[in-house]
Amino acid sequence: MTRAKKAPTLGVLAMGMTLATALPSVVQADDDILAKADFGYGEYLSGECVTCHQQNGSNQGLPSITGLDAESFAQIMLAYRNKELDNNVMQNVASRLDDEQIASLAVYFASLPPEE
Repeated sequence: MTRAKKAPTLGVLAMGMTLATALPSVVQADDDILAKADFGYGEYLSGECVTCHQQNGSNQGLPSITGLDAESFAQIMLAYRNKELDNNVMQNVASRLDDEQIASLAVYFASLPPEE
């Protein structure tokens, strides 16, 4: 019998934010990633994210991404895309996103109220 993996918690997101600030190669290579952001495109793309992450900011076993600083969100997603943060699901999701999509999602989710 295979044990199901425990869902990440808010602590995982906080760890990701801490790690993202310690990833200068990602940050330096993508200093102006947010310049590519399109709010409406981010709202459109968010449908896949809110399948797991609650759009209202509630945390039900998965970290809330609403209200997260856009730069932090982008850094975390780049770290997942570059496999510098360990989570197979998020690595898979991030690997399908280009810089414009990550930036657009970042500004969209940053505009939403934080976790309730």
